[in-house]
Amino acid sequence: MSLAFSLSGQVGQCRLQVQAQLAATGVTVLFGPSGSGKSTLLRMLAGLQDCDGEVRFGEQLWQTDEVKLSPWERPLGMMFQEPTLFRHLSVRGNLAYVMKRRGKAGDLNRVVNQTRIDALLDRSVATLSGGEAQRVALARALLAGPELLLLDEPLSALDHGHKQELLGMISAIARQVPVIYVTHDLDELLTLSRQVWLMEQGRIVASGKAHEELARLDGPLAQRGDATALLYGELGDYDSRDHLQAVTVAQQTFWLPTAQPVAGDEPVRLRIAARAVRLCRQAPPASSILNIHPVQVAGLREVGPGQAVVQLALGDQRLLARISNRSARELEVFPGAQLYAQVKAVALG
Repeated sequence: MSLAFSLSGQVGQCRLQVQAQLAATGVTVLFGPSGSGKSTLLRMLAGLQDCDGEVRFGEQLWQTDEVKLSPWERPLGMMFQEPTLFRHLSVRGNLAYVMKRRGKAGDLNRVVNQTRIDALLDRSVATLSGGEAQRVALARALLAGPELLLLDEPLSALDHGHKQELLGMISAIARQVPVIYVTHDLDELLTLSRQVWLMEQGRIVASGKAHEELARLDGPLAQRGDATALLYGELGDYDSRDHLQAVTVAQQTFWLPTAQPVAGDEPVRLRIAARAVRLCRQAPPASSILNIHPVQVAGLREVGPGQAVVQLALGDQRLLARISNRSARELEVFPGAQLYAQVKAVALG
């Protein structure tokens, strides 16, 4: 089911006025700087923060001028930056509390396997690491049988290893349950997002498919110093001698260094940082850079003193390159110009 809302409210100095519609599946990342109202919006959707307006989930009205369902009546699960667990109970006791309150006992084994907490069930919550505690918090949210998950910067306090583990779990869960994921971390957006809502000063200023918003020259993401594009491609052959995986994007082959072949039949996402792309007028006769592809300039925008970001068309997809204004002049970079992009680093998204 899809979520649609139009809400307004005042919390401290922050005035929110937002409206949007959520995709029926996948992860929608609510992205923006601290203080822009992201967490407040999630609390409004959950019924934890007073506000005016309407919230509709499928055929269910969660809030109107006449009706306001309590948080317990809304079929959602929620995770916060700090795991909200009962520290006097074991992990098993925390899960049992949810099953008793919501009457959803049938999914325990599936959720335990999904979040890989079988070895933690008899542990005291007080002894868990940050990553373990968030896995238990995720399991508890799933045991409520949610039709929507609201995740408020749940990984911000975790180390890289635990963060990557939980990002993989959240991606898998989002195939069955739509997720709104709050973050100001670009890496999390790149890893998770299919849709993105960009929030500034209490408003959603842009929304759309993640790869399109990342490459929009008039949007805030392309103008960041760490601007990164996402491309979709099909897996090709694996070069076992040089440990390189081929990925085809718009009939062009990108080579990715990987220790093992990448498995799967679905399209894969490539992330390419704008600073990892160099431009030239002609293909170099010899180069240590493996990925050199013909592109067409789709647009150009100055983004700071002496700097420009260039949007490049590769078929119907878009790359970004960040170059100096001097380079742009000397290469005669203008919309429609035919160039070659030398991509120094490519990673799976």
